[in-house]
Amino acid sequence: MGKSWYGAVRGLAHALIPLQARFTFSHPERVPATGGVLLVSNHLGPADPVFVGVRLGRHMRILAKAELFEWPLLGWLARRCGAVPIRRGASDRDALLMARDLLAQQQCVLVFPEGTYADPPDPAAMLPVKTGAAWLALRTGMPVVPVALSGSERVWTLSRGWRIWHHPHVHVAFGEPYHPTIPRGVSMRGVLQSVADEMGRRIAELLPDAYRGWYAGGAPGDLAEAHQPADAALAHIGAQLLP
Repeated sequence: MGKSWYGAVRGLAHALIPLQARFTFSHPERVPATGGVLLVSNHLGPADPVFVGVRLGRHMRILAKAELFEWPLLGWLARRCGAVPIRRGASDRDALLMARDLLAQQQCVLVFPEGTYADPPDPAAMLPVKTGAAWLALRTGMPVVPVALSGSERVWTLSRGWRIWHHPHVHVAFGEPYHPTIPRGVSMRGVLQSVADEMGRRIAELLPDAYRGWYAGGAPGDLAEAHQPADAALAHIGAQLLP
């Protein structure tokens, strides 16, 4: 049922997006057509998953804030489309384990690793990336695709609602798939934070300067004493961080 509902919602989004925004899209071919893949995106507003997924040919499983599922219409649609609720605190573990299982089933999973966005979004700059998505990448060994959103903060905010006929320019850019770079000589917790920071820098590299925020001036390859382990080594490191 999830896939049929997801297809219907994506078709509706195709029709509605031109009424709300001037939408452009870069390099969707970088998302593997099959197999498990972790999409990690900056977060600007509640409409972000629609813009990320509308032109992908895959059923995208979304880790969405639990409060969304309490909204009358959007919550109902999120459940029908197979979104995964995620809460702050202890419940995060359950959501991460569910996302791990989805990746193991060779699915496409979208995570917003900043964990939140500003409302109103002023400025719409990146916040520090949290470590949940980093653990997923390490634990599963799946390729990570950075995603960069700009302009979606001007489409819909909780404080202002839909901005009808405003037509901001919204752009989504997909980066090259990669596996995390693992620093040498640091604790396991340090590895996790380093992988999270690398995610943030790779997302920021695809963004206009005004959106880079915490990661302005950073480059994905500036880690000292780092190496790129095989998938099996990634999973071994991840297993030590959370069973």
